[in-house]
Amino acid sequence: MSDSLRQAVHCYTQRHANANASGVAGTPVSGLLLIRGTAPSALEHAIANPLICLVLQGSKQVSIGNRNFTFVGGDSMIVTANQPTVTRISQASVAAPYLALALDLDPAVIAELGVAINLAESAAAEASADVEAGLRDAMLRLLRLLERPRSLAVLQKQLLREIHYWLLLGEKGAAIRHLGLPDSRVRRVARAVALLRRDYARPLTIAELAAAAGVSRSSFHQHFRAVTSVSPLQFQKQLRLIEARRLMLVEGKTASRAAFDVGYVSVPQFTREYARLYGQPPVRDRKLNDPGRPATEPVR
Repeated sequence: MSDSLRQAVHCYTQRHANANASGVAGTPVSGLLLIRGTAPSALEHAIANPLICLVLQGSKQVSIGNRNFTFVGGDSMIVTANQPTVTRISQASVAAPYLALALDLDPAVIAELGVAINLAESAAAEASADVEAGLRDAMLRLLRLLERPRSLAVLQKQLLREIHYWLLLGEKGAAIRHLGLPDSRVRRVARAVALLRRDYARPLTIAELAAAAGVSRSSFHQHFRAVTSVSPLQFQKQLRLIEARRLMLVEGKTASRAAFDVGYVSVPQFTREYARLYGQPPVRDRKLNDPGRPATEPVR
């Protein structure tokens, strides 16, 4: 099963991975990306959506908050909240590229499944090996439809539902289930995160964010940090810096133009905070990187 899944990702990314070496292949399925890397990468900063990532070949190092992980071929990474991440492909070559797939988790599907089935009883009835095999089989069937648009249009919804079902039966099923509960802390914070993602370039007050989350101002900071591992201000700052880097490296904008576009009013402050996150000032970073090579995903 793993060999077939790896081969499917290998073939698709060979044909569709971004020609400028980003190695990310978009797909017709919303939230599904296939990744290919032919050499170890630099550190990449992102704000992860709740997602599952299957590493099929090579290895990747991931830092979330103060926790560090290494994922190798055959491992699964599940992120159950919007969290800042630092990642690096650590093992990859032209002969044996890093291969992975990432799929955003859908709270609506999780909520529907949570109502439809007794997850505790279902999980107890399935061995972990059976759950993993079921997940990878559903993923493989979805990948095989990517270039069959008519079949994909008919079968996509039920395959995504099946993938979420197997995830809910896995070892992180309880944490994933909270994504489907409208009043859970994770979902409340997700509503504030959606506002931050949408309006990252303008000043946002704690009152606005707390109102979006549906919690009191006094408890909002605690809830937000517990879910994301950072404060709302730090979260917005990372969103701005990630987008500014994309504007410079992908769209070719100057550092000052990118700073103003993402909401900074002081270029020196932008330069300091950019260097603190990326290890070097924006002008130097722009010169060292091919402007046509995207180093980060756009803010989503």
